[in-house]
Amino acid sequence: MIHGKMHLKRVSGLFFRIMRQQDPVDVLQSVTSPVGRYHHDGQAAIYMSSRPDWAFRAIESYIRPNDPPRFLWSLELQNACVIDMRDKMICEKLGLKKSDSDMPWKPQIQQGIVPYTWKVSDKARDYGADGLIYTARSNPARWHIVIFKWNSVGSPTLRVQNTCVRCNF
Repeated sequence: MIHGKMHLKRVSGLFFRIMRQQDPVDVLQSVTSPVGRYHHDGQAAIYMSSRPDWAFRAIESYIRPNDPPRFLWSLELQNACVIDMRDKMICEKLGLKKSDSDMPWKPQIQQGIVPYTWKVSDKARDYGADGLIYTARSNPARWHIVIFKWNSVGSPTLRVQNTCVRCNF
């Protein structure tokens, strides 16, 4: 663990999550899939975006015809200590490579390779980080956040800020 978390960025603010669930209790639950870009083997994770339109872009490749409706939620995150993968100097100090964070993880699984993104998130968890800030592979100007722990002692606080808005895709 990093002493004093000196290389971690403290983040608070409003973030956005698009989900199928309409119940605010469900919105604060971890992802339901056992694997994702920055989680595996049932690890806890909540993926959020810094803007509503970026949240849509993050999930648009997963949307299929006849999917159930999805809903946009505003979530307030307080006091998360994260590794900002956009900060090359910090990544170097921590032994992380931004290129590993940007590597498509699904093809690596199909090839029997442990995804590089999992190595990044596992290392972040080992450092005691609450999560990661990462960029969209298709446009590095868009950034998102994944948190690994929330709403427990010593963890950041995550709260629902509004009623959901139905997305019309």
